[in-house]
Amino acid sequence: MARPSGSRTFELFKIAGVQVEIDYSWLIIFALVFWSLSASYFPVEYPGYPVIRYWVVGFVATLLFFASVLIHELSHASMANRLGANIDRITLFVFGGVAHMSGEPRSANDEIRIAAVGPLSSMVLASGFWLASKGFAVMSAPPLWMAAFRYLAFINLALALFNLLPGFPLDGGRLLRAVLWKRSGDLQRATARAADWGSGIAWGLISLGAIEIFVGALIGGLWLIFIGLFLRAAAASGYQGTVMEQVLQRLRVGDIMTREPITLTPDLSVSDAVEQYFLRFGHGGFPVVAEGGVVGLLSLSQVRDLTPAQRAQKSVSEVMRPLTDGLAIDPQASALEALHKMSEVDSGRLVVIDRDKFVGLITRGGLARFAQMKSLLEGR
Repeated sequence: MARPSGSRTFELFKIAGVQVEIDYSWLIIFALVFWSLSASYFPVEYPGYPVIRYWVVGFVATLLFFASVLIHELSHASMANRLGANIDRITLFVFGGVAHMSGEPRSANDEIRIAAVGPLSSMVLASGFWLASKGFAVMSAPPLWMAAFRYLAFINLALALFNLLPGFPLDGGRLLRAVLWKRSGDLQRATARAADWGSGIAWGLISLGAIEIFVGALIGGLWLIFIGLFLRAAAASGYQGTVMEQVLQRLRVGDIMTREPITLTPDLSVSDAVEQYFLRFGHGGFPVVAEGGVVGLLSLSQVRDLTPAQRAQKSVSEVMRPLTDGLAIDPQASALEALHKMSEVDSGRLVVIDRDKFVGLITRGGLARFAQMKSLLEGR
């Protein structure tokens, strides 16, 4: 495992240039699936085996289940990267997995290919596990192992069918959006309609969960409600992301950057930077300037983990991120390009450099506020 890549995730490995990371919430669902298979499902359905065998088979089945989720997301990433819609990161979390796409697909046909390959890969996996269970039967293997592979076949088929529900941002919702996009030529309107379908499906899941709780199935009902709430939030977030992207791709960095931002000197102590700048002005970071030129950025992420003693001992130049980390952008670049670059270099702000001259600062928060205001003023 690698160093943490965010406040709630840690990195595992890279596959074909795609970084796989795990959200800490994933550990909860891994433990729940492992426990339910080992202590409940297999002992009840296939009694008579030693307890340790249930836990061994349950652990293997759980690993293969999450490997299946990863393969589903990797299939999206592979297809997207082939079509030029960059995906460089996959996160596994409590509700499954998500492939982080740097932007919208270039066309409706690309969207169809990227969305369809996920459920297709799950169906292929379901067929493979079903054939494996039949192979175990031919070899007279223990029934418990056959049961594990039949379970994996069923769960992959269920994963494929669930993802094919026509509600954005599920794969089926993306297919619906692609069809609407192809028909109307308006990505934003197609996203809004697909997100409405996603919200409707979410409310259906929430209602079904409430009914299950009413008839006594508390755990299953709560799980459906949680999935419904997550899907409803994801549908709204997906639509807002599309609107934001369409607004930002029409704007230049130079049009919305902060001109003459507050700056720090490299010899300033970190404790003085905290007291005199972070707490005084309330910004999340500041450019560091030496002899008229920018040399780096100091952000809260570099400061917050230092002890008071370390802040007093260290200077800004010892803690800041140097500009050579890719923290600069040209004023003629699009605001959307700036947002993507912030994600790539894991920074909430970029220094704007025009022909080697420091001219401003652009931040992720500023981009979001500007896009929201622009969207509201245009009646979206």
